[in-house]
Amino acid sequence: MNPTYIRKRKRPEGSGLWGAYLIATDAFGTWFYTPARSLFRANNGEFCEMAQLGPGGPGEHCVQLAPRDGWWFAYFRASGLVHVDVSTPAVLAGAEWMFEDLELDPFRRPDGTVGTEDWDELAEAHAVELISDVERDAAVAAARALEHDLSAGVEPFGRVGWDRLSAAVALGLPPLTDFGDRPLD
Repeated sequence: MNPTYIRKRKRPEGSGLWGAYLIATDAFGTWFYTPARSLFRANNGEFCEMAQLGPGGPGEHCVQLAPRDGWWFAYFRASGLVHVDVSTPAVLAGAEWMFEDLELDPFRRPDGTVGTEDWDELAEAHAVELISDVERDAAVAAARALEHDLSAGVEPFGRVGWDRLSAAVALGLPPLTDFGDRPLD
């Protein structure tokens, strides 16, 4: 199975890039799998492990979902954390999937706590016009809907994401650590 690449862009500059295996497309969207110990590369060329349990690693198994419709990109991590980047819709651009981070980060921790981080970062980005009024409104609406869905276990945040993660780990695919000639940003 050949990997694809996912690029998360930050405004006004910066990005992160990681490899993933495209494992499925269904009614929810496109599913990717990044095995534990896979690398994430920042736009400055620095590396860390993808889906780290804490600063300094190690990374953990992670399934990601680019929804068919929605201003977000979700991560289901082996530790039981669901983290979502509120973002522009992910698109396939050449050989990379790409989305632009809109700052808000809804989550559900393994203990069931649900919330959204980085409201201040959204306000700051909007104030300096890095995020338009339309994007801000879409980001707020997405975060509120995601908080509800995460709390209520609405699919794919019920069993579907976890089942995808279990099936992906069972494939025994190797970590992704090679970025080839992909540009930093």
